[in-house]
Amino acid sequence: MRLALHGRWTIDGAARLERLLDRLVARAGLDAGNAGTLAVDLSAVRELDTAGAWLINRLRHPAPGLRPCGAANTEASATLTAPATLTGVRSDHALLLELVAANGAQAPGGQSRARGTTLISDLGRGTGDTARYLHALIALLGAVLAGLGRAFVRPRSFRLQPFVHHLDHAGLRAVPIVALICVLIGAVVMQQGASQLAAYGAEVYAVELVAILSLREIGVLLTAILVAGRTASAFTAEIGAMKMREEIDAMRTLDIEPVAALVIPRVLALLIAVPLLVFVADVMCLVGGWVVASVRLGMEPFDYLLRLQDAIEPRHLFVGLIKTPAIALAIALIGCLEGLRTAGSAESLGQHVTGAVVKAIFVVIVLDAIFALFLLAIGL
Repeated sequence: MRLALHGRWTIDGAARLERLLDRLVARAGLDAGNAGTLAVDLSAVRELDTAGAWLINRLRHPAPGLRPCGAANTEASATLTAPATLTGVRSDHALLLELVAANGAQAPGGQSRARGTTLISDLGRGTGDTARYLHALIALLGAVLAGLGRAFVRPRSFRLQPFVHHLDHAGLRAVPIVALICVLIGAVVMQQGASQLAAYGAEVYAVELVAILSLREIGVLLTAILVAGRTASAFTAEIGAMKMREEIDAMRTLDIEPVAALVIPRVLALLIAVPLLVFVADVMCLVGGWVVASVRLGMEPFDYLLRLQDAIEPRHLFVGLIKTPAIALAIALIGCLEGLRTAGSAESLGQHVTGAVVKAIFVVIVLDAIFALFLLAIGL
């Protein structure tokens, strides 16, 4: 059968055109398992948009169940058993037909049903992406451990200069911002604690509140978030820029392992820098608390230190510091992995830098919550 189309095949008449096509296909008997074929002539089609291209592609590429304009209520729901052939196709129309076919475009009526499955499909896609990302992180961790094993066997293969460089940038140069933020947060916690306890005549116990909260949570969490935002983004930007300039491919050509040269020094630098920064943060939180205690409560430095000595137990400091290796490892791996996944464009680099910061901060908060709940459950 030869079907000649003409006029405007656009969204305005999509519903009517679909019903006509269904009736024509059904009348010709091409949807009942017959061996007949259909030739569609498009030489007289003046206008064609996405909806019209979708209808024509439904003849060329039969796809049961796809109804662009609510065809469940039409007189027929015919589906071809064999694809049609197109003739007389203009070049611009051919391009649109191919684009619509390649992207699987649906006309407006299919959107209502798609909205009902969007949440489920997004959830499934997100779960798959998360699983693949965790797999990549674990693979990178395995490569780091293997590289450390080789460095232990052959100490001269360890790159000391990059390690010292990253220890300086990620650790020493982060001390001022960590100290400033923690002094301010310690002062705020002391101020709020004293204000709330004043109603019970127990303002002095705000010192214990600041001490325990700073050592167990505030110092660790603030330091980790600052390092995640500052260092993870730097790792991603540095490695991503090298990936864009194809320097990593050049390293492989020269038989230099990128993980050993780029990732391991950064991971070790953070494993050493983060615990030291957390200790500095704990001290500065206590200093900020003392500033407010001296101004608001009139507490002398010696009295403040005595109350700290009574309130602080070694386990509180231990609880805060025991979290730092896992947090430092997660931040370093995420920053390096995002850099290695960067494609060859500035847009990709920006996306991965942003992704590194967001993912690192999210993982930091999750790890901190897991450690806090677990250590509290075992009595620490």
